[in-house]
Amino acid sequence: MESNNPKLEWLVINEKECLKFTFSDVLTEQLAIAAIDDWKKAFASKPDEKIILIWNCLNMDRYDNKARTRWQKALKEMKSQIDCVWLINESNIIRMGASIMSLFVSFEIKVAGSESEIKI
Repeated sequence: MESNNPKLEWLVINEKECLKFTFSDVLTEQLAIAAIDDWKKAFASKPDEKIILIWNCLNMDRYDNKARTRWQKALKEMKSQIDCVWLINESNIIRMGASIMSLFVSFEIKVAGSESEIKI
């Protein structure tokens, strides 16, 4: 997986495999495009599995509107392979953005303040 923002990595929580995205600074449209490509490749490696996504946004300052639009579109495209989404963040603005995004993609985005708060 190529781009550094967000960084993508597989991890296991309570014996369930998760794809973790660690965001930093600003998510631009170009970074989102590269990350979505990496995300699609990761999902293609496990075509018959429902995958838990973890978005660690503790070090994210903000995201561009075009990045959010692309992210929403990717969520819709890959929805059949997504088990659930966990957002790790303490920013009310980013949490509100995730709540709005969850309405557009028709599934809940769960929120935690740290990785240790994730209940799988």
